[in-house]
Amino acid sequence: MMASRLFSKIMISCICLSLITFYLPGQATQRAKARTNPNLFSSSFEKSDPSLTWKNTPERSKDGKKLTNGIKPLSGNGQTMATYVSTGSSQLYNAPKKLGWTGSHVLTYAGSTTNKKNRYAYNKLYSVRIPVSTDTELSYFVAPESTKKDARAQVASYVSVDLAFSDGSYLHQLNVKDQDGVKMTPSAQGKSGTLIMNQWNKKMVSLGKAAKGKTIVRILVAYESPKAESTFKGSIDDLRIGSSSVTSVANKTPVDKVNILRGTASGSSFARGNTAPAIGVPNGFSYWSPAINSSAKKLLYPYNENNDPNNLPEIQSFSLSQSANDQNGIRQTLQVMPSSFVGTPSANRLGRGKAFNRSDESASPYRYAVTFTDGMRAELSATSHAVIMRYSFVGNQGNLLFDNLDGHGRLTLNPAEQSFDGYSDIKDTATGNMNRMFYYAEVDQPVINANRLSGEKRDQVTSFYKFDTSKNKTVTLRIGSSLISIEQAKKNLNQEIGKKTSLKDVEKKAKKQWNQRLSRVSVQGASSEQQTTLYSNLYRLYLSPSNGSENTGTKKKPSYRYADLSVPAATANTSDHTGAPIKKGQVYVNSAFAYSGQTVWPAYALLEPKLTGNLINGFLTVYQNGGRFDPDAGPAFADAVVKGTPGIHTSVLYQAMLHAASVPENGQEQSLIGYIPSDQKNSVERTLSQAVTDYALGNLGAYLAKSHPNNSSYADDSSYYLHRSQNFTNIFNDSLNFFTPRTKDGKWADDDSSSSQVSNKTVANWANAFNTPQDGQGLANLYGGKEALIGKLDQFLSVQPSTEAVEKVAKARLASSGNMGMFTLDSPSSPSAAYMYLFASAPWKTQSMTRALLNRFYTGGSIGQGYLGADTGAMLSGYYLFGALGLYPLQKGTQDFAISASYFKKMTLHLESGKDLIISAPTVSNKNKYIQSVSFNGRPVNTATLSADDLAAGGTLSFGMGSEPSSWGTSTDDLPHSLTAQSTNGSSFFPKPLNDLTTSAMIIPLNGEDSLTHLVDNSSETVVRFQKAHPSISVHFESENRRIKMYTLTSSSGRNTSDPKDWSLWGSNDGMNWDMIDRRTNQKFKWRSMTRAFSIKNPKAYSYYKLTVTKGSNRQPLAMSEVQLLGYSGIRDGFDTMRQEIIHQFELKNLTEVETASLSNALNQAQIAYLNGNLSSSVYYMQSYVQLINSFIYKATAPEKVRNSLSADAHAIVNLLSD
Repeated sequence: MMASRLFSKIMISCICLSLITFYLPGQATQRAKARTNPNLFSSSFEKSDPSLTWKNTPERSKDGKKLTNGIKPLSGNGQTMATYVSTGSSQLYNAPKKLGWTGSHVLTYAGSTTNKKNRYAYNKLYSVRIPVSTDTELSYFVAPESTKKDARAQVASYVSVDLAFSDGSYLHQLNVKDQDGVKMTPSAQGKSGTLIMNQWNKKMVSLGKAAKGKTIVRILVAYESPKAESTFKGSIDDLRIGSSSVTSVANKTPVDKVNILRGTASGSSFARGNTAPAIGVPNGFSYWSPAINSSAKKLLYPYNENNDPNNLPEIQSFSLSQSANDQNGIRQTLQVMPSSFVGTPSANRLGRGKAFNRSDESASPYRYAVTFTDGMRAELSATSHAVIMRYSFVGNQGNLLFDNLDGHGRLTLNPAEQSFDGYSDIKDTATGNMNRMFYYAEVDQPVINANRLSGEKRDQVTSFYKFDTSKNKTVTLRIGSSLISIEQAKKNLNQEIGKKTSLKDVEKKAKKQWNQRLSRVSVQGASSEQQTTLYSNLYRLYLSPSNGSENTGTKKKPSYRYADLSVPAATANTSDHTGAPIKKGQVYVNSAFAYSGQTVWPAYALLEPKLTGNLINGFLTVYQNGGRFDPDAGPAFADAVVKGTPGIHTSVLYQAMLHAASVPENGQEQSLIGYIPSDQKNSVERTLSQAVTDYALGNLGAYLAKSHPNNSSYADDSSYYLHRSQNFTNIFNDSLNFFTPRTKDGKWADDDSSSSQVSNKTVANWANAFNTPQDGQGLANLYGGKEALIGKLDQFLSVQPSTEAVEKVAKARLASSGNMGMFTLDSPSSPSAAYMYLFASAPWKTQSMTRALLNRFYTGGSIGQGYLGADTGAMLSGYYLFGALGLYPLQKGTQDFAISASYFKKMTLHLESGKDLIISAPTVSNKNKYIQSVSFNGRPVNTATLSADDLAAGGTLSFGMGSEPSSWGTSTDDLPHSLTAQSTNGSSFFPKPLNDLTTSAMIIPLNGEDSLTHLVDNSSETVVRFQKAHPSISVHFESENRRIKMYTLTSSSGRNTSDPKDWSLWGSNDGMNWDMIDRRTNQKFKWRSMTRAFSIKNPKAYSYYKLTVTKGSNRQPLAMSEVQLLGYSGIRDGFDTMRQEIIHQFELKNLTEVETASLSNALNQAQIAYLNGNLSSSVYYMQSYVQLINSFIYKATAPEKVRNSLSADAHAIVNLLSD
């Protein structure tokens, strides 16, 4: 590929240039700087670098013993591993093929292990003499590779560069750690998980503290194998010993600690962030980024993958985008690139690319600058809607090339006015709309030539301006953007970057905005690397949501409008104005809520609640004005309300969430059958996600019910959606012990239930296995109880993806690299996984896992990595903040934050209220990672949660830490709240969701009416139109009396009908004598096909039920789509299960004959009472049953587990009968 790119550049130059002197490199490898003297050693293993003193040679101890054992070369004879110089690897992800990190050569280490007990090799490479001073640093790049024999093994990562000192000591013997806090031994490096397989990793080690005064005499490579009879191979490059390259961040402002390039060394085959280096302001309208690959719709800055023939990175343009990462189909648009061509420049992106050295690049949120290898320089800074760029040329002529991602756009040149304008069309994959971004630009120098560029199938969007730079070497370009019109783009430009505004002015203002936001968090006890990680994550968090509004007025009298891109265009787009409807208001857009809702929005609410209220209202304004509300936003917004965020338009939010939950979208029927059927995409993931959303809506309804006691609908809705949030049980497949898809008729989907699809080797199924934070106890019961939940989580973190999956599936590759079984951090449910241990009384496992995630999943930031997974919606960035605080918003729509353990010794949140929240853990470390005690403002905290109100009031949250797990947070009173009672722990048939009991009832036909079957067919699309104005709908349960807790009515899908307005619900045991059990008047159905729920006070069991409508909403014929009578099914089966278990325990001799008889008698009386509809008596006998269990004196051989199991099922029956 490098050869073809070089050939392309030569051909482009020959064809396009008639008068040009160009530079063609004489060699295809970068010349690495290398020299040896008392103060420095460096080698990139190129021909110009120092040659290896030894090849394939083991180190010898003082007594002459070879320091190798159980290791041999991959091929040939030998007693140690092979260490030699070769070309780079061809199998590294996100890296050029057959090249090193720089240059084309690397040091290769490779070998195989025997079955000997200790397997290690210390090979010597160079003979040197380097004294160690205070700031001496060792650094190198290493890429451990998988082999065909051991494709999944991590054995190649058990490697380190070692140093032999003149006094006979070695680096691995000293207490020296790298920038990730890992000791410099091959074993520690491998176990740390910080060396990601098949990728370049950078290691930096400060030597001064432990080795000052020593003299390095040999440089070695050390390897220690954790696995017998395995093979390993890897590459090392850019080995350096010299003065420290780490710049202290101690005196820097927060924004200057940010590295905006983190997450860019990413690709479709392996995600390390999937971010773009965005320059702009917090929550800006648009962002600008340097693009290494201008042809990419996303991942436009592949940090080290799209290098030039010299293996140097190469910028192809500076690009405009609405988002800082790939979400909702938003991507780069307008592109600008400087050029020094004397004639007509080329539109070809390979031809226009300019190489640079990383040391000549400066990248921060408020300013980007780069000096190219040809001496040309580019600088830029941005506001919300505009950017200013300054280009410094080196020759007598300079060009600015204008381009677009593709041909969907238009560019109009106005050289006489020193301006240009145009638009770019982008298809939004979320809505299908073709969104039009307009721009207007001005340059500060006369244009001496201008024309379109052709030949790349982008003729109407590709042009250039040429300038005389013989005297004035700089050209300043200002660009404004708009979603409304070109005129508005010009207004945005002049309002934010006027003609007299300098680059420095814009930088200063943007820097101030960033520091105001980032300074909300301060940290002590963090290394420079950790501070950069923290503030870079906060930067990512603050990039979105984006401001979607534009000031159509003036600075003094602003008037904000926005183009509503969430609905179909009102008219066709024109060349200078959008066809989207223009609406009034300040709005915000772009948040990828399925991801950002997990961490980003809770972080906003904690740090800046007033701002958060404004941001949420910005989204709600779009909904109020007829735009679309993203259902995934609901949990995050409801969470903000319940946690005390002020100023939110709560009634609007509630209506938006209620509409999304109660009206099926595109005919979907999840609300009626209890799950999303398998014929719909991602049915399992969406069913689980919907349950979480229902939980948040139910809690929001309860919150509003407190302040609106006369509005019964809030309480009814709350009860209904909280019960519906247990619908996850409907898709739990007992035989497979996983959540799996079901068809509409309730069968397990054949194509997903086979062992090849649903197995311990399937990453997707594991990702869904724990996404029930609203009901951790309920989840535990599905798996068999708390101990079983611990076992399932442990299995999740230990079972490895198959070799085939690692080779073919990107998620499996991530899981394998994370070395946590099937776990990846970048699925929406991933951040909550560690906290599910809390429900099982195992908080120490949460504490250990969260620390491991922060240690291992955020490395490599200095070389464009920084994340293990995609940072979609900045979810991973937000997780780092909460992981560091030792707090997590596990249950959306509640006051609670789950407690893990602080990562740093001290963090301070400077809250918007002016108060400080201090997180103190003075003894925390990788060793002392377990909580021994917690206190808040001196008050002991024994529970695993803390309220948002407590945190918002400020104070000090103190952690006492130790090296061993403690009993903190383990008692039943300490656990997070669950919908399922802990008394049912281990129940074999509980929890159960509310079911529509009409499926087991006989619908009694009405005289003169059509068939009523469409009222119970689980479809909101079918309609029953009644002939009578006041019809009655009756059902009969023939086998047993049924207790109806709630009922739902669904309005018709048609518009020329009447909805029920007044009605009564009746119950009877003989079909003749009726009791009124509920009455409603003046009810409204706000939307078509809306399902509303109604609670019954003090419900009893009846054999017959009758709904009588006494008034309709208008004079049109009365119509309904669905009627559901909701109650618990399977209670009779529960009694039978308990009876079988009693007999089983008797047969196992865990119960005596007397005990068995007593329990059976109590159980029989409870069941008889239930069948007769006497529920209170049934509950009484079940309580007696539990008392009997507790009174028994078991034999020594009878396990306590038996009693707990019998008791759990009894409590389950009581809950079902009394709920």
